[in-house]
Amino acid sequence: MLQSYQAQLQGNQVVWLGAAPPPVAQPRRVVVVMDESANDTQPLSLTEILARARGSLGHASREAVLNELAQSRQAWDR
Repeated sequence: MLQSYQAQLQGNQVVWLGAAPPPVAQPRRVVVVMDESANDTQPLSLTEILARARGSLGHASREAVLNELAQSRQAWDR
């Protein structure tokens, strides 16, 4: 059974944020998952934003998307 413990990596040391795991007699394999979003403080460039947005509207044509947007605005105004 997998168990998880929250810790913070400070340099090359692990600092436990809650309860530490119990000591073990034999060395064990540990997998560290690092959350990149917490350290992402640099703003994205316009090119990166557009690259991430590409395909988010599906396969509709530009005209179809603009038509749907106009219909949404008309429904909102009602």
